[in-house]
Amino acid sequence: MSTRTLLPLFSTLGFGLLLSTPAFADCADVDGWNYGRHGKTAQTQCQSESYAEAFRLGEALAELQTRHAALESRIQPDAEDAGVLRRQQRQLAVDIEAIHGVATLRGWPVGTPQEEAE
Repeated sequence: MSTRTLLPLFSTLGFGLLLSTPAFADCADVDGWNYGRHGKTAQTQCQSESYAEAFRLGEALAELQTRHAALESRIQPDAEDAGVLRRQQRQLAVDIEAIHGVATLRGWPVGTPQEEAE
């Protein structure tokens, strides 16, 4: 084989190995989604806009779920503001479902880590 044949072959193999290294392995959209929704820091080596968008959606989902749970603990059945808190909680639930819809359309997991492990 000549040098002209081997150089492209080695270049292709080297690029494939580079992409399979940990620095590049976690840059898929779904990885950004998972990092964001699990409260992890975004991977600095991941610069694509789709990764960043997925990460922001994951972060937003985590924040909405936290706020929803916090409202649950504040709602007292006989409290004067119970109706207002329930309405806020319903709006958060609608927003959570909207983000779940986007994730489902993109093929990203939407369950809790325990549900996904099963």
